[in-house]
Amino acid sequence: MGNQASRIIEKNKDRKIRKAQLHAQRRSTLNAESRSLSSHISNGNYDWIDENELTTLSVGALAAAMEKARPQTNENYFEQKPVPERPAQPPRRKSITEYFTKRRPSMLQQRPPAALSDFDYKEFDRWQREHYLLKSARKANAWASINTDTGSVVIDAGTGTGIWALEMATQYPRIQVLGLDRLLPQEQQRLDNLRFAECDVTQSWPMSDHAVDFVHQRHMKGSIKENEWLALLTEMYRVLKPGGYVELVEEDFWDHNAGPMQQAFGKFVEEQCQENGIDYNITEALASLLTDAGFTDLEKKTLDIPLGEWPSDPELKQFGFINQEAHRARLRNHRDFIVKTWGISSDECDALSQEVMDEFEEYHGFTRIHTFIAKKPL
Repeated sequence: MGNQASRIIEKNKDRKIRKAQLHAQRRSTLNAESRSLSSHISNGNYDWIDENELTTLSVGALAAAMEKARPQTNENYFEQKPVPERPAQPPRRKSITEYFTKRRPSMLQQRPPAALSDFDYKEFDRWQREHYLLKSARKANAWASINTDTGSVVIDAGTGTGIWALEMATQYPRIQVLGLDRLLPQEQQRLDNLRFAECDVTQSWPMSDHAVDFVHQRHMKGSIKENEWLALLTEMYRVLKPGGYVELVEEDFWDHNAGPMQQAFGKFVEEQCQENGIDYNITEALASLLTDAGFTDLEKKTLDIPLGEWPSDPELKQFGFINQEAHRARLRNHRDFIVKTWGISSDECDALSQEVMDEFEEYHGFTRIHTFIAKKPL
């Protein structure tokens, strides 16, 4: 892989020189709205930008998405109480990175210092950015029909930082939200209707049959082995009440409209998946797996988010910038692993990472995200 990456870098240097010579001419003749794309570019599905009028990352929408819940102090999480109306609050943080920087000392106090590394904090930051990007694009934290009556139970499987569970508990104060993961969120908000439980979601869940109204899971494609998916979905089916819904959100492992360097990365990721028993094509298999687990009324929705600032639409351009920066952070966070595995130098790794960023713009790359919604029959 190292030699292949070096050859691609050298080849692309020549291509960039030729491209620069034609750049001025192209700028005067191409129109972002009407130009025809070359054969290697396919059009993503961006109809959702018009359907969701509040998806913009304008000040108002982003502030609403990033508003932090008011901390609570009651220790009895699941005691049913009248819930007073909560006044709207101004945004509590302007920068996700700033939030985690301020949060770091308290996180270290709760766990042994050796338990969390700089890599962990950087990944927390990236996950948080991806959460707000996805929420802004979808205009909601969930698309499925959710029973929000008092006492309804919602599960967030593989809760990670716990931000999705926190926001759902805040938005629907009469439901009960439980986040499951092998490592619990480091800083847990004290909400009466929110708690977390340590659990490997690929094993038996700590609840009885027919106990849950809604199960949510996202971004778990790299954590669940191919031979674990059906058992996991069957466990979701077991704990759901008849008529309850499951919602799975997963993106393709590969970038769409990939350039040469992206294709090399895609091949590398595919090989890593094969070595670790991960299904590289899980987004193409989930519909059948849900049916095999017993679910009905299956609905699949696809959302394409640009990679880079190439779109002419201002909202898509903002989404593309944030998505590209999240990808840049992923490559930067895994830099040491790439250097070691590919047998390349640090400078070569930086060069190929920048090449990927450039290809996003040139080839009009985008990320395809799939949402699967299914129902447990009555």
